[in-house]
Amino acid sequence: MIRKAKRTDFEDIFPILNQVFEEMDLATIKRLPISQFYDLMRLGFLSQYYRYSYQRIWVAVDRADRAVGLIDMYSYEDQKVIDFALKKEYAKVGLDLDTKIFTNDEALPSEWYIDSLAVAPGHWGQHIASHLLDYGFAVAKSRGFHRVSLNVDQENPRAQRLYVHKGFAPVSEMTIGARVYQHMVKEV
Repeated sequence: MIRKAKRTDFEDIFPILNQVFEEMDLATIKRLPISQFYDLMRLGFLSQYYRYSYQRIWVAVDRADRAVGLIDMYSYEDQKVIDFALKKEYAKVGLDLDTKIFTNDEALPSEWYIDSLAVAPGHWGQHIASHLLDYGFAVAKSRGFHRVSLNVDQENPRAQRLYVHKGFAPVSEMTIGARVYQHMVKEV
């Protein structure tokens, strides 16, 4: 089953989402102690507007209603405000207001953007990511979007195969942090 994330899901969601952060290998994240980053992400998750807010995440859940996969999505227009919500939380975790965590715009105009798609390792191979993508396409359509996009690390051929199988096509390259990603688009 796929449902909207709830504020109480953070404990299950963080380890799944953290796989994405570790894969991205961002220097801005690596310089923070994991406990500080965890606290910051928890505050962002509980906010309404942050890029990784429970309001922007949908989860695949197991029979006990625990998150085993997630998809985080927002519009190009939302991209302009998604990280400001976190800045007000910096002082609570001992960060300077000039700290930058995510510094790149990742979506292009008129796109519904899939920021993150991840599945807990114990649930790989169960088509959860595929179902989450299908759900994401439906959400995009219900919000009036006809183009869904995402960025995939060029060093992640498994994810690239899934996205091509689901109808995405590469349209450009984008550097996020120090890594090169393919910007892929699907018309829905």
